[in-house]
Amino acid sequence: MSHLDSLLAELEVTADAYWNISRENAVLLSSLLKAMGARRVLEVGTSNGYSTLWFAEAVAANGGEVVTLEFDPGRAALARENFERAGLAATITLIEGDACQTLKTLTGSAPFDFVFLDAEKPEYAEYLRLAVPLTRTNGLIIGDDTISLAAQMPEYLALAFAHPELESVAVPIDDGIVLSRKKG
Repeated sequence: MSHLDSLLAELEVTADAYWNISRENAVLLSSLLKAMGARRVLEVGTSNGYSTLWFAEAVAANGGEVVTLEFDPGRAALARENFERAGLAATITLIEGDACQTLKTLTGSAPFDFVFLDAEKPEYAEYLRLAVPLTRTNGLIIGDDTISLAAQMPEYLALAFAHPELESVAVPIDDGIVLSRKKG
């Protein structure tokens, strides 16, 4: 077992406390990143960095990077520790602050190949509006917890399927994801 695998297994023990995605979901998203040759990932909602580590490992081989946003300073500090422990800190840029405000400042960092939404559920629609212009053509935007917490994000769910620039599908894995491809 590699050092990264050991750390991921350790973080899985506390997954519920940090609202981490499941290993099954992480493997799916990591596989998508690898299959599409993604180099630039934007994650909204870092928590303890579990999903960030999966993304960073997937893009590191391509010389890629992950930009991740976290509001809570305590979780941001824990995530930074985990990035260092995994040896992936150089691949990850963590920005602390309100995601809606931070997303507005990232236009110079665009485009991203892959955007993962896993923060405040009632804000998902706004995250999506801000993320679409930051995403490259044929890039993916993934919304997490779309089955288990659907009641907290009705505007996002409607927008993801009605947005003229997106082709979306609901995937019933873990707590549910909506996978949206930005059309050309």
